[in-house]
Amino acid sequence: MTHAGVRVLSPVEGSTGRAVPPRFCASSPHHVTAIFKPYYGVDIPSTGSVGAGLVLEPRVRVCAPGGVQVESIGVSTVGRVLELLGYKAPLDIVAPLPPGVGFAVSAASAIASSLAVGAGLGFSYRRLLRVAHEAEVLERTGLGDVLAISCGVGLAVRVKPGAPGVGEVDCTPLPPGVSILALVVGARHTRELIRLYVERGLDVKAEASIARIAESMSFSVFAEEATRFSLENGLLRELLGGEGEHTVMKTPGIIAAYAKKGVAIILVESDRVGDAISHLSSLKHKLLTLEQSRGGPEIWVP
Repeated sequence: MTHAGVRVLSPVEGSTGRAVPPRFCASSPHHVTAIFKPYYGVDIPSTGSVGAGLVLEPRVRVCAPGGVQVESIGVSTVGRVLELLGYKAPLDIVAPLPPGVGFAVSAASAIASSLAVGAGLGFSYRRLLRVAHEAEVLERTGLGDVLAISCGVGLAVRVKPGAPGVGEVDCTPLPPGVSILALVVGARHTRELIRLYVERGLDVKAEASIARIAESMSFSVFAEEATRFSLENGLLRELLGGEGEHTVMKTPGIIAAYAKKGVAIILVESDRVGDAISHLSSLKHKLLTLEQSRGGPEIWVP
Protein backbone atom coordinates (compact mmCIF):
# COMPACT_ATOMS: atom_id res chain seq x y z
CA MET A 1 0.00 0.00 0.00
CA THR A 2 1.42 3.41 -0.94
CA HIS A 3 0.37 7.06 -0.90
CA ALA A 4 -3.33 6.46 -0.42
CA GLY A 5 -2.78 5.54 3.23
CA VAL A 6 -2.24 2.60 5.53
CA ARG A 7 -4.58 -0.32 6.15
CA VAL A 8 -4.41 -1.56 9.74
CA LEU A 9 -4.91 -5.26 10.42
CA SER A 10 -6.47 -6.62 13.58
CA PRO A 11 -4.18 -8.77 15.73
CA VAL A 12 -4.58 -12.51 15.23
CA GLU A 13 -4.39 -15.31 17.78
CA GLY A 14 -1.10 -17.19 17.89
CA SER A 15 -0.59 -20.78 19.02
CA THR A 16 -0.08 -19.60 22.60
CA GLY A 17 -3.45 -17.89 22.62
CA ARG A 18 -1.89 -14.43 22.80
CA ALA A 19 -2.60 -11.68 20.33
CA VAL A 20 0.15 -11.52 17.70
CA PRO A 21 0.77 -8.03 16.32
CA PRO A 22 0.40 -7.71 12.55
CA ARG A 23 3.68 -7.70 10.62
CA PHE A 24 4.26 -5.01 8.01
CA CYS A 25 7.16 -4.50 5.64
CA ALA A 26 8.21 -1.30 3.88
CA SER A 27 10.84 -0.21 1.41
CA SER A 28 12.40 3.07 0.41
CA PRO A 29 14.70 4.13 -2.43
CA HIS A 30 17.80 6.25 -1.80
CA HIS A 31 18.61 9.78 -2.93
CA VAL A 32 21.83 11.52 -3.98
CA THR A 33 21.39 15.26 -4.19
CA ALA A 34 23.51 17.20 -6.67
CA ILE A 35 22.68 20.82 -5.78
CA PHE A 36 20.88 22.11 -2.72
CA LYS A 37 20.17 25.10 -0.51
CA PRO A 38 19.31 24.48 3.17
CA TYR A 39 16.52 26.33 4.98
CA TYR A 40 15.90 26.41 8.72
CA GLY A 41 12.27 27.18 9.47
CA VAL A 42 10.47 28.11 12.68
CA ASP A 43 9.83 24.43 13.36
CA ILE A 44 10.89 20.98 12.16
CA PRO A 45 8.16 20.56 9.49
CA SER A 46 9.20 23.82 7.80
CA THR A 47 12.93 23.04 7.98
CA GLY A 48 14.44 21.41 4.91
CA SER A 49 16.11 22.26 1.63
CA VAL A 50 15.45 22.99 -2.00
CA GLY A 51 17.53 21.30 -4.64
CA ALA A 52 17.83 18.60 -7.27
CA GLY A 53 19.06 15.04 -7.18
CA LEU A 54 18.43 11.46 -8.24
CA VAL A 55 16.21 8.93 -6.49
CA LEU A 56 17.95 5.57 -6.79
CA GLU A 57 17.74 1.86 -6.08
CA PRO A 58 18.45 -0.69 -4.59
CA ARG A 59 16.07 -0.07 -1.70
CA VAL A 60 16.22 -0.27 2.05
CA ARG A 61 13.72 -2.88 3.30
CA VAL A 62 12.36 -3.08 6.86
CA CYS A 63 9.86 -5.44 8.47
CA ALA A 64 8.32 -5.00 11.90
CA PRO A 65 8.26 -6.74 14.22
CA GLY A 66 11.51 -8.54 13.45
CA GLY A 67 14.53 -10.09 15.08
CA VAL A 68 17.27 -7.43 15.03
CA GLN A 69 17.73 -4.96 17.86
CA VAL A 70 17.96 -1.39 16.62
CA GLU A 71 21.26 -0.80 18.43
CA SER A 72 22.99 -3.16 16.00
CA ILE A 73 21.70 -1.41 12.88
CA GLY A 74 24.06 1.56 13.23
CA VAL A 75 21.81 4.22 11.69
CA SER A 76 20.83 6.83 14.29
CA THR A 77 17.67 7.93 12.49
CA VAL A 78 16.15 4.47 12.89
CA GLY A 79 16.52 4.70 16.65
CA ARG A 80 15.04 8.18 16.61
CA VAL A 81 12.05 7.00 14.54
CA LEU A 82 11.33 4.21 17.00
CA GLU A 83 11.61 6.66 19.88
CA LEU A 84 9.16 9.07 18.21
CA LEU A 85 6.70 6.23 17.59
CA GLY A 86 7.14 4.70 21.04
CA TYR A 87 8.17 1.34 19.57
CA LYS A 88 10.66 -0.94 21.34
CA ALA A 89 10.48 -4.28 19.52
CA PRO A 90 13.21 -5.51 17.14
CA LEU A 91 13.13 -4.99 13.37
CA ASP A 92 14.33 -6.84 10.30
CA ILE A 93 16.29 -4.45 8.10
CA VAL A 94 18.25 -4.81 4.87
CA ALA A 95 20.32 -1.74 3.93
CA PRO A 96 22.26 -2.50 0.73
CA LEU A 97 24.25 0.76 0.43
CA PRO A 98 26.91 2.11 2.83
CA PRO A 99 25.82 4.81 5.30
CA GLY A 100 27.52 8.18 5.73
CA VAL A 101 28.68 8.38 2.12
CA GLY A 102 25.96 10.41 0.41
CA PHE A 103 23.26 7.92 -0.57
CA ALA A 104 20.82 9.25 2.07
CA VAL A 105 20.84 5.86 3.82
CA SER A 106 19.71 7.62 6.99
CA ALA A 107 16.62 9.04 5.27
CA ALA A 108 15.79 5.82 3.42
CA SER A 109 16.17 3.77 6.61
CA ALA A 110 14.09 6.25 8.58
CA ILE A 111 11.31 6.15 5.98
CA ALA A 112 11.19 2.36 5.72
CA SER A 113 11.32 1.95 9.49
CA SER A 114 8.65 4.57 10.10
CA LEU A 115 6.30 3.03 7.54
CA ALA A 116 6.80 -0.58 8.68
CA VAL A 117 6.37 0.26 12.37
CA GLY A 118 3.74 2.95 12.00
CA ALA A 119 1.49 0.88 9.75
CA GLY A 120 0.94 -1.52 12.62
CA LEU A 121 0.18 1.41 14.93
CA GLY A 122 -2.50 2.81 12.64
CA PHE A 123 -0.75 5.98 11.47
CA SER A 124 -1.22 7.45 8.00
CA TYR A 125 1.37 7.35 5.24
CA ARG A 126 1.99 11.11 5.22
CA ARG A 127 2.29 11.29 9.00
CA LEU A 128 4.90 8.55 8.95
CA LEU A 129 6.90 10.35 6.26
CA ARG A 130 6.86 13.38 8.54
CA VAL A 131 8.16 11.25 11.40
CA ALA A 132 11.07 10.20 9.18
CA HIS A 133 11.75 13.84 8.28
CA GLU A 134 11.66 14.81 11.96
CA ALA A 135 14.15 12.06 12.79
CA GLU A 136 16.50 13.33 10.07
CA VAL A 137 16.36 16.91 11.29
CA LEU A 138 16.78 15.97 14.95
CA GLU A 139 19.72 13.70 14.18
CA ARG A 140 21.21 16.31 11.81
CA THR A 141 21.66 13.65 9.13
CA GLY A 142 19.72 15.41 6.37
CA LEU A 143 17.27 18.12 5.45
CA GLY A 144 15.58 17.40 2.11
CA ASP A 145 16.14 13.71 1.42
CA VAL A 146 12.83 12.49 2.86
CA LEU A 147 10.93 15.00 0.73
CA ALA A 148 12.82 13.96 -2.42
CA ILE A 149 12.33 10.25 -1.73
CA SER A 150 8.62 10.78 -1.09
CA CYS A 151 8.23 11.74 -4.76
CA GLY A 152 10.23 8.69 -5.62
CA VAL A 153 10.91 8.73 -9.37
CA GLY A 154 14.18 9.46 -11.18
CA LEU A 155 15.01 13.16 -11.09
CA ALA A 156 13.54 14.82 -7.97
CA VAL A 157 13.48 18.61 -7.69
CA ARG A 158 12.58 20.16 -4.33
CA VAL A 159 11.02 23.56 -4.95
CA LYS A 160 9.79 24.38 -1.42
CA PRO A 161 11.60 23.25 1.74
CA GLY A 162 10.00 21.21 4.48
CA ALA A 163 8.60 17.84 5.40
CA PRO A 164 6.32 15.94 3.01
CA GLY A 165 3.00 17.76 3.00
CA VAL A 166 4.73 21.05 3.84
CA GLY A 167 7.53 21.18 1.31
CA GLU A 168 6.96 20.70 -2.40
CA VAL A 169 8.77 18.35 -4.78
CA ASP A 170 8.37 17.34 -8.40
CA CYS A 171 9.96 14.35 -10.08
CA THR A 172 10.25 12.79 -13.50
CA PRO A 173 11.75 9.56 -14.90
CA LEU A 174 15.17 9.67 -16.53
CA PRO A 175 15.17 9.20 -20.29
CA PRO A 176 15.91 5.76 -21.76
CA GLY A 177 19.53 4.83 -22.30
CA VAL A 178 20.97 6.39 -19.12
CA SER A 179 22.99 4.22 -16.73
CA ILE A 180 24.05 5.29 -13.25
CA LEU A 181 27.44 4.52 -11.72
CA ALA A 182 28.74 5.53 -8.30
CA LEU A 183 32.31 5.81 -7.03
CA VAL A 184 32.34 5.39 -3.24
CA VAL A 185 35.28 7.27 -1.73
CA GLY A 186 34.56 7.66 1.98
CA ALA A 187 32.18 8.60 4.78
CA ARG A 188 31.54 12.07 6.16
CA HIS A 189 28.89 13.46 8.49
CA THR A 190 26.14 15.53 6.89
CA ARG A 191 26.31 18.28 9.52
CA GLU A 192 29.93 18.94 8.55
CA LEU A 193 29.04 18.92 4.85
CA ILE A 194 26.29 21.49 5.34
CA ARG A 195 28.48 23.72 7.51
CA LEU A 196 31.28 23.88 4.94
CA TYR A 197 28.81 24.19 2.06
CA VAL A 198 27.28 27.31 3.60
CA GLU A 199 30.63 28.77 4.69
CA ARG A 200 31.81 28.61 1.07
CA GLY A 201 28.65 30.28 -0.17
CA LEU A 202 27.63 27.29 -2.25
CA ASP A 203 24.06 27.60 -1.01
CA VAL A 204 23.84 31.02 -2.66
CA LYS A 205 25.60 29.83 -5.81
CA ALA A 206 23.13 26.96 -6.04
CA GLU A 207 20.06 29.19 -6.34
CA ALA A 208 20.27 29.93 -10.06
CA SER A 209 20.97 26.30 -10.97
CA ILE A 210 18.07 25.01 -8.88
CA ALA A 211 15.71 27.59 -10.39
CA ARG A 212 16.75 26.63 -13.93
CA ILE A 213 16.27 22.91 -13.27
CA ALA A 214 12.91 23.47 -11.56
CA GLU A 215 11.61 25.65 -14.39
CA SER A 216 12.49 23.11 -17.07
CA MET A 217 12.19 19.76 -15.22
CA SER A 218 14.52 18.61 -17.97
CA PHE A 219 17.07 15.84 -17.47
CA SER A 220 19.48 17.51 -19.91
CA VAL A 221 19.34 20.76 -17.93
CA PHE A 222 19.90 18.84 -14.69
CA ALA A 223 22.87 16.98 -16.21
CA GLU A 224 24.40 20.25 -17.40
CA GLU A 225 23.87 22.15 -14.14
CA ALA A 226 24.92 19.30 -11.83
CA THR A 227 28.17 18.77 -13.73
CA ARG A 228 28.95 22.48 -13.99
CA PHE A 229 28.25 23.08 -10.29
CA SER A 230 30.56 20.25 -9.18
CA LEU A 231 33.36 21.26 -11.55
CA GLU A 232 33.23 25.03 -11.02
CA ASN A 233 33.15 24.67 -7.24
CA GLY A 234 35.85 22.00 -7.08
CA LEU A 235 33.63 19.32 -5.56
CA LEU A 236 34.75 16.49 -7.82
CA ARG A 237 38.39 17.55 -7.50
CA GLU A 238 38.20 17.65 -3.70
CA LEU A 239 36.67 14.19 -3.61
CA LEU A 240 38.82 12.44 -6.22
CA GLY A 241 41.89 14.62 -6.68
CA GLY A 242 42.94 16.27 -9.91
CA GLU A 243 43.78 13.05 -11.72
CA GLY A 244 40.58 11.42 -10.50
CA GLU A 245 38.47 14.30 -11.74
CA HIS A 246 40.21 14.13 -15.12
CA THR A 247 39.61 10.38 -15.32
CA VAL A 248 35.90 10.75 -14.51
CA MET A 249 35.40 13.48 -17.11
CA LYS A 250 37.04 11.25 -19.73
CA THR A 251 34.68 8.34 -19.01
CA PRO A 252 33.42 6.75 -22.25
CA GLY A 253 29.82 7.77 -22.92
CA ILE A 254 29.71 10.25 -20.03
CA ILE A 255 26.54 12.35 -19.77
CA ALA A 256 27.03 13.99 -16.37
CA ALA A 257 29.05 13.72 -13.18
CA TYR A 258 28.72 15.24 -9.74
CA ALA A 259 29.99 14.79 -6.19
CA LYS A 260 27.97 14.54 -2.98
CA LYS A 261 29.80 14.14 0.32
CA GLY A 262 31.82 10.93 -0.21
CA VAL A 263 30.38 9.64 -3.47
CA ALA A 264 30.70 10.60 -7.13
CA ILE A 265 27.73 9.91 -9.40
CA ILE A 266 28.56 9.33 -13.08
CA LEU A 267 25.77 9.10 -15.64
CA VAL A 268 26.72 7.35 -18.87
CA GLU A 269 25.11 6.15 -22.07
CA SER A 270 23.85 2.64 -21.43
CA ASP A 271 25.47 1.20 -24.55
CA ARG A 272 28.86 2.38 -23.22
CA VAL A 273 28.45 1.24 -19.61
CA GLY A 274 30.88 -1.67 -19.97
CA ASP A 275 33.59 0.63 -21.31
CA ALA A 276 32.79 3.16 -18.56
CA ILE A 277 33.15 0.56 -15.80
CA SER A 278 36.46 -0.63 -17.22
CA HIS A 279 37.70 2.96 -17.44
CA LEU A 280 36.63 3.97 -13.91
CA SER A 281 38.04 0.84 -12.30
CA SER A 282 41.50 2.41 -12.66
CA LEU A 283 40.61 4.78 -9.81
CA LYS A 284 40.58 1.87 -7.32
CA HIS A 285 37.47 3.11 -5.52
CA LYS A 286 34.45 0.91 -4.93
CA LEU A 287 32.29 1.15 -8.05
CA LEU A 288 28.55 0.50 -7.88
CA THR A 289 25.92 0.17 -10.58
CA LEU A 290 22.61 1.72 -9.52
CA GLU A 291 19.16 2.15 -11.07
CA GLN A 292 16.73 5.02 -11.02
CA SER A 293 13.77 4.48 -8.76
CA ARG A 294 10.45 3.94 -10.49
CA GLY A 295 8.27 4.48 -7.46
CA GLY A 296 8.15 5.97 -3.99
CA PRO A 297 8.26 4.25 -0.60
CA GLU A 298 5.96 1.25 -0.25
CA ILE A 299 4.21 -0.68 2.55
CA TRP A 300 2.89 -4.22 2.32
CA VAL A 301 1.79 -7.19 4.41
CA PRO A 302 4.23 -10.08 3.86
